[in-house]
Amino acid sequence: MRDRFFAAVVLGLLATACTQEAERDDTPPTPLDRTTRNLERPVMVGFDGPRFDACASFGEVYNLNPQGDNFLSVRAGPSSSAEEVDRIGPGTGVSMCQKTGGWLGIVYAPSDEPELQCGTGSPVGSVRAYDGPCRSGWVSDDYIRLIAG
Repeated sequence: MRDRFFAAVVLGLLATACTQEAERDDTPPTPLDRTTRNLERPVMVGFDGPRFDACASFGEVYNLNPQGDNFLSVRAGPSSSAEEVDRIGPGTGVSMCQKTGGWLGIVYAPSDEPELQCGTGSPVGSVRAYDGPCRSGWVSDDYIRLIAG
């Protein structure tokens, strides 16, 4: 009787193991990498408090190579490895809201609506992620010239 009980337990464990084996994902693991999703960071506004503009400075795109691609990549985070979310050309006005290393968090009107008011020249109650109506992202500070602020 004891041998039958032991055999039943072993068979039960084997059946469970086979069931679990069938459910296991045999897809090879991908190497841990820094995906562009991991590099995303929203542009924050309101660092100067509720009595000051949401973004402290205003600038324009400059210093692009006219013999090159002649656009500035706007990225989802402050890294050249972050996903490119837009491209802006020389002379494009940008509100400079945040600085991290050599990267600026900017807010700018889309090229098809250059007169759109982005709301960065008005105070916000507290530090928060910019949420529109304009576009935002990160650019290298080598290509932005300070105009005001």
